[in-house]
Amino acid sequence: MNAAHTDLVRSILLAVSPLGLCWSNDTPGLAYTRDGKPFKSGLTGSSDILACIKGRFVGIECKTGKGQLSTPQRRFRDAVIRSNGVFIEARSVDQVMACLKSEGLA
Repeated sequence: MNAAHTDLVRSILLAVSPLGLCWSNDTPGLAYTRDGKPFKSGLTGSSDILACIKGRFVGIECKTGKGQLSTPQRRFRDAVIRSNGVFIEARSVDQVMACLKSEGLA
C-alpha cells in the first residue's frame, strides 16, 4: 500500500463514517500464533473499506493511478452485488459519495 492509496482510504473513511458503521479492512494476510506458527487471516480480495449503511453492506475498494481490480477482488465484488450489497471501485471521495447517493445511502 503506497501513500496515495493510504490517503485515499483515510479520506473516504472520514467522509463515509458519519453515514453508518465503517472500518478499514487492512488484512495483513499472515499472522503468527503465540507458538510462532504462521496462519493466514482475512478474506483474500475483500475491500479496503467495509461498511453497513442503512442496513446494506457496502464494500469500497480504493484504487489509485492505473490500479485495477485483481481476480480475487472481482470475485468479492460479484459476491457483494449478488447479495444486494453495494460495491464501489473508488478513485475519489466525490465518486464514493455520488455512488452512495444514487443508492439512497447518502
